[in-house]
Amino acid sequence: MHYAVIDMGSNTMRLSVFRYEEGKIITVVQHKEVTGLAGYIKKNRIEIEGIQKACDVLRGFKEIAARFVGENEIHAFATAALRSVINQDQALEMIHQATGLRPEVLSGEEEARLDFVGASHFTDCKDGILIDIGGASTELVRFENGQPSQLVSMPIGCLNLYTKYVDKVIPSDKERKRIKKEILKRLYSLGWDAVSDFPIIIGIGGTVRAAHKLSCALFSLPQEQSEMNADYVRMILNGLKRNENQIFHTVYKLIPERTLTIYTGLMILHETIKKFGCKSISVSGYGVREGYLIDRILRSC
Repeated sequence: MHYAVIDMGSNTMRLSVFRYEEGKIITVVQHKEVTGLAGYIKKNRIEIEGIQKACDVLRGFKEIAARFVGENEIHAFATAALRSVINQDQALEMIHQATGLRPEVLSGEEEARLDFVGASHFTDCKDGILIDIGGASTELVRFENGQPSQLVSMPIGCLNLYTKYVDKVIPSDKERKRIKKEILKRLYSLGWDAVSDFPIIIGIGGTVRAAHKLSCALFSLPQEQSEMNADYVRMILNGLKRNENQIFHTVYKLIPERTLTIYTGLMILHETIKKFGCKSISVSGYGVREGYLIDRILRSC
């Protein structure tokens, strides 16, 4: 049986088509479009232009998904781009009228929980921290004995931090200080100060995958190796700060769609690593879309 899951993220919208057979989940198709929906949010409202852009992408995703699944097996959800806007109902109705889809808007804690459901299904998660850095929010999960014990969604992401604080491509010293202050404020408001250091942090989402791609290219890390030295994040940030041509060339070559947001995303990752004493990052290719499939779709079958 095939199922299509569409993730309406704040920076990137993604389509995954899965095949489920004999208890196994197999990814058949993955497709993404950078939409920057968080950039269309003004005064806590998402602009009509942003809604229309989302509709255009959704129609394209439906055409792709229709090659594999029927209309009733296309499922969509939205995260920070829609959950906090005051015209959410208007946006959802416009999307339904234009595409026939009714996206489920996930709360921050539910997004974090589904992140963990997806990652833990494919990875042995016993004790640790999981992070998912999105365009307008960052989800953190503390898990113990294979179960989430604390879930939180912080309203900071790679795109909204860039939009709020950065004037050019790379933040100035003054802008970096303001961004760092914002990140630390959110991290230290968690009330997780009693949490012990965790040698490994599990990372999911586009920012972490981008960090892994850059690390493979810059530090000769084998692409099939999913674990990377956490210090690579600091080294990449320092290189970007110093305007090193090699790093910028690598960014433009490998992740051009993240040229404007990679620095702010890596700042969130770096400060989180320091906060929890992490020495390495385990990059998971599975997260909220797989979690949505398992929790919302397969469980009800």
